[in-house]
Amino acid sequence: MPFGYDSGFDVATLETLTEAGVTSAQKTAGADLTFQVIVSSIGTNVVIRLEGSLDGTNYFNLSSSNSDTTITGNGAYGFSLSGCPVLYVRLRLVSFSGGTPSVATVLGAM
Repeated sequence: MPFGYDSGFDVATLETLTEAGVTSAQKTAGADLTFQVIVSSIGTNVVIRLEGSLDGTNYFNLSSSNSDTTITGNGAYGFSLSGCPVLYVRLRLVSFSGGTPSVATVLGAM
């Protein structure tokens, strides 16, 4: 069964990124998604993108404005998406400035 399908709420941990790139994709049946992003050892900033796909090959920005998110401080950040019917999701670390950042992601789906 896909993640988010067989219970009221599922949680999965994605890889921690320390350089620009993407986590592996998580297959999901949930239309309501929450990304918890924990940033540490930030220099100036990190730029992230929450991505979704219908086919597992072609990914797009899940932001309604099609923009990336810049984070300028260490800490935990939450991003909640409702009515987002995609089959696969992942997080992209687009870029970072300064430091040796670590970007950890926990995904929740319902």
